[in-house]
Amino acid sequence: MHSIKSFSLTAAFIALSFINLAQGGSKIWLTIANPTNIPYTNAAGDFVSNDPAFNNVISSLDITEVQRAIPNSRKAHLLNVYELTSYSADVVDMYTDLTNNVSVVSQVEYAPVFETMDHADDYNTVFSEDYALDLISAQGAWDFSTGNSSIVLAISDQNYFVDHEEIQGKYVHYDTTNTSGKTHGTAVAIAAAGSTNNNLGKSAIGYNSSLALYKMNYSEVLAASYAGHRVINLSWTSGCSYNQYVQDIINEVYENGTFIVAAAGNGSTCGGPENLVYPAAFDNVFAVTSIGPQDNHERTIGNPSTTHQHNASVDLSAPGYDIGISAAPGWYLFGTGTSYATPLVTGTIGLMLDVNPCLTNAEISWVLKNSSTDIEALNPDYAGLLGAGRLNARDAVEMAMKIEKIGLDVAASVTCEANSGAIDVNIVGGTAPFTTVWSNGATELSQSGLGAGHYTLTVTDAMGCQSDTMITIEEVTPTVFEGTVQHVSCHGMANGAVDVTILEGTPDFIFEWDNGMMTEDISGLTPGTYRLKITNGEGCSVWGSYTVEQSTALEVNLEVTQPAPDQEGEIDVTVTGGTAPYTYTWNNGETSEDLWNLAPGFYEVTVMDVNGCDVITSTTLEEMNVAGIDNIDSELQVSVYPNPTSDVAIVAWNNEAVNTIQILNANGQVVKSAMVDMQLSYKVEDLNAGMYFINLSDGFNYSNVQKLVVR
Repeated sequence: MHSIKSFSLTAAFIALSFINLAQGGSKIWLTIANPTNIPYTNAAGDFVSNDPAFNNVISSLDITEVQRAIPNSRKAHLLNVYELTSYSADVVDMYTDLTNNVSVVSQVEYAPVFETMDHADDYNTVFSEDYALDLISAQGAWDFSTGNSSIVLAISDQNYFVDHEEIQGKYVHYDTTNTSGKTHGTAVAIAAAGSTNNNLGKSAIGYNSSLALYKMNYSEVLAASYAGHRVINLSWTSGCSYNQYVQDIINEVYENGTFIVAAAGNGSTCGGPENLVYPAAFDNVFAVTSIGPQDNHERTIGNPSTTHQHNASVDLSAPGYDIGISAAPGWYLFGTGTSYATPLVTGTIGLMLDVNPCLTNAEISWVLKNSSTDIEALNPDYAGLLGAGRLNARDAVEMAMKIEKIGLDVAASVTCEANSGAIDVNIVGGTAPFTTVWSNGATELSQSGLGAGHYTLTVTDAMGCQSDTMITIEEVTPTVFEGTVQHVSCHGMANGAVDVTILEGTPDFIFEWDNGMMTEDISGLTPGTYRLKITNGEGCSVWGSYTVEQSTALEVNLEVTQPAPDQEGEIDVTVTGGTAPYTYTWNNGETSEDLWNLAPGFYEVTVMDVNGCDVITSTTLEEMNVAGIDNIDSELQVSVYPNPTSDVAIVAWNNEAVNTIQILNANGQVVKSAMVDMQLSYKVEDLNAGMYFINLSDGFNYSNVQKLVVR
């Protein structure tokens, strides 16, 4: 609340008690930290305190009311502030006695004095019947705020007389090239925030707000927004049809935090009062139409042809018929049009921003609509077409004061692990972007890895609005444990285990494994990952995860060189998988990995890894000549077809004396053998892919070796 009265500091103290008493007693604010000392009503109906000194002062001052001074605060220290009221004591005596004689109270202060604003001394100076400010309750709005020069109302319009007595010294921006002879912009600017309480001219709802004067185009609208102005008045039209480019400009301005108020149109605009007029009809523009002194939408009551715009785009109504304006220095007259209704809303927003500079665009719109006066019953033919109602400046400013600046939705959590506290914060309201600072120096909005203690968060939005909150992370007893994994010893076995040891925590503990086991330790495990949930005696849970592994399968490959008349046999061993080192045990007593100088015979080896996992494999060495594929005996003619083959091959020969066929693999091992007496062919089938040798023999004179490739 701002007062127009001025007096010396000395006079202020002299008059203070009388002002307080006139407004409902003398009032003092003070802090009572200990709840046991808060005054209460006894059986006799008197206020008393448990503190003797405080009780004596309460009695001597005749304290009759005690209540929390700031009940809506969320700050602990402000909730300890109380207001004491006396209807007989002088406020100065109250201050002195409480300060000097009561030790259980602190920070004694004179309570704020809310004084009703007198009429400005230029109110109705020129226009004795200028009803507009009375109808919108301007005086009531000024009881809360008359604005201040830091709140700038941007006006986009056609020319201004900046030397006008109502504008001079009020504007912070003006383009000297805006030199048109029109006077419209001057009248609009004065209606929004012309000089008020200067014993000259007329009053304006915007009162002490400053003005920024821009040209009438959308580029200037953008310029005003990026100059940081929160509200801009558009008492003009740019056409009667939608334009996406312009809508995009409007959206840009709105998203930048500037609230746009525009004139809805003057009835004949765009061909009729039901038609849409732009920019008022764009999304994110607040459109204003006109009413008269009896909240009548028809300028001449009973004549529907005398209305201004009424359609679905209208958001609010304000006085716009026959109101006092000034279009040029010393020139005061009555004017009609939504051009002059619109700045009444713009000026009211200036007062709203003074009491709550943190209002968002959405909140400004909500306040204006929800604080408005319902006029539908007075205008039944225009129900739903005049917006939310008629502008009520007083209620709008008061409602704006009560809107929370920045809301913080906070959730804190902690587990049983050390430094496991977390705080999750969501910002509600305010204007992005936000700056966040924690008492521990962190700047991220949400925090984790916190130990027990108190943490204070300060959030500042783009408008400089702040909100503080303190969150406490409670100390808990952590559960500390470790697990030892025994891996599967041999591939394919089930002898893995996990041994869990509790190092610290509160018993009794509950163990829950994801395989259904409820024991502390588990065994007989196959390879895989096993997850454990441990719940301590405080009901806190922690989790662990353990992976049981196994080595790859132990595999042994034998590469055999068959003995021949001119060479000894060999076996070359290759081992993969398992866990080295390996040991080798042959059936002939050898323990080396590979064998040399071998005679024909059966050879078996047992390979064992370091974990005791073993594999047994064997081979047979047979003496034969497989050194080449040419015929040993030229009289025996042999053919193999198809060769290579993917399925079946036919072996054919020219001598019925052949009685034996053997098929050997690349290692010289016999994989097939048959008697072929009196035959001249043999079908080879069911062979895996690889290289094979086919040996034909009569047992005495003939021997022939052929190569076969199976794909």
